[in-house]
Amino acid sequence: MDNKSGYDRSEACLRQLRQSEIETVKKWVRPNIRVLEIGGGSGYQASLLAAYGCQVFSVDLENRKKQQASYFTVQSYDGRHLPFEAASFDLIFSSNVLEHVRDLPSLLEEMRRVLKADGRMIHILPSASWRFWTSLAHYIYVPLFFFRRRNASEKSAQASLDDLKARYSNFFLIKNTLFPGPHGEYSNALSELYYFSKHRWCRLFKKNHCEIVAFLQNGLFYTGYGLFPGMSLDLRKKLASFLGASCHIFVMDFRSFRET
Repeated sequence: MDNKSGYDRSEACLRQLRQSEIETVKKWVRPNIRVLEIGGGSGYQASLLAAYGCQVFSVDLENRKKQQASYFTVQSYDGRHLPFEAASFDLIFSSNVLEHVRDLPSLLEEMRRVLKADGRMIHILPSASWRFWTSLAHYIYVPLFFFRRRNASEKSAQASLDDLKARYSNFFLIKNTLFPGPHGEYSNALSELYYFSKHRWCRLFKKNHCEIVAFLQNGLFYTGYGLFPGMSLDLRKKLASFLGASCHIFVMDFRSFRET
């Protein structure tokens, strides 16, 4: 399988997973509401929300990873100040974003500012189960990575190796081969077993004046390496029933904070 076809399969799998997330939270999405998506990436989920009849605005960091495909206009912002007036939105949405925010309390305060008094937030976040299985999948992915490089053309393989050496130190490459690195803004992958737990997310949100209206899970099993992109949603749901779902979904508002 060449790199392009492998990339296409991974992208198709990711779109399928992200579409399933939107369908899971559809009951909180109404036509004609104003929605702010934080961490829009390619704009794929923003495009799905817009298809429901929402007026969608999507933002992401200026230095974000460049996407090969674009589905919706995503506005750049500085990661701290949301470029919108107060009480502008009925709904704020994010998917697998908040774990990458270093100063989350400040961003939550910005969300409170731009959210209407009766507005809601939906934040989809990785679970401890995702962290556990992704850490194990690391030891499958690394041999596959080097096997694929070995079976690539000699020129291509050497170029990939030279690029890795140019970007990272030998110590960094060895460490990240032997041990999975952190996914979010945390010290290591092991600590994320706690930081990605439901208990910890609940504590963090409540500490920052968020009221949890509903909690659910995405009901799907997958890892961060996308090792089996052809796996069906039905099989992912069955695996999630005993291996654990990969994401928590928090539906919240700031109503209690405004009333104090």
